[in-house]
Amino acid sequence: MKIPIRSGDEHDERSGMPKADMEACEMEADPSEENAATSLTPTEVPAELRVQELEAALAKVTKHYEATREQCLRVMADFDNYRKRTTRQFEEVKQYATTDLLSALLPGLDNLERALAAAHQDPTPASRQIAEGVSMVLKQFKDALAKVGVRELQVLGEPFDPMRHEAVEVVAVAPSQDGLIVDEVQRGYMIHDRLLRPAKVVVGKANRETSDGRA
Repeated sequence: MKIPIRSGDEHDERSGMPKADMEACEMEADPSEENAATSLTPTEVPAELRVQELEAALAKVTKHYEATREQCLRVMADFDNYRKRTTRQFEEVKQYATTDLLSALLPGLDNLERALAAAHQDPTPASRQIAEGVSMVLKQFKDALAKVGVRELQVLGEPFDPMRHEAVEVVAVAPSQDGLIVDEVQRGYMIHDRLLRPAKVVVGKANRETSDGRA
């Protein structure tokens, strides 16, 4: 007796579908599995908690930004001060770089002035010509010094100042001239706002008895 054997591809008598496909459809349409998948939704974060987290993060970033900005401003200020200080030092070095050279040239300028004074004392035509030549050279010399910031100290009649004047002699004078410079022995010079060479001067000093009105 033969027993009929059905393969998996045989159709189901009720649905007309292959039995294997029928079983697969039944598995996919299992309502219990669908309900289980639907129930596994992620837990949502409360809105208030999320806002607090964002505010805390914003505060942290803002604090870091302010600290970085403050540091950058300090660095910029330090650099600007450094630039100004360097520029000032450069200008100062530029202005006073020739101080030693100019100081060495001043004795020659003094001799020219002495030669001019001596030539003016001789009324002969030759002496007048020499005086004119020396005067021209002396003027050129002083003009060149003025271009680099050198100027003469005007001392006659001024109060004695030990910071700019060097007293070589003290003479008796009237009370109105006490402490004033009455004569100039050697001319002094300034370079810009610094003393290049002090002026050698004669200072007047009034007699105490005369100034007190007892003589």
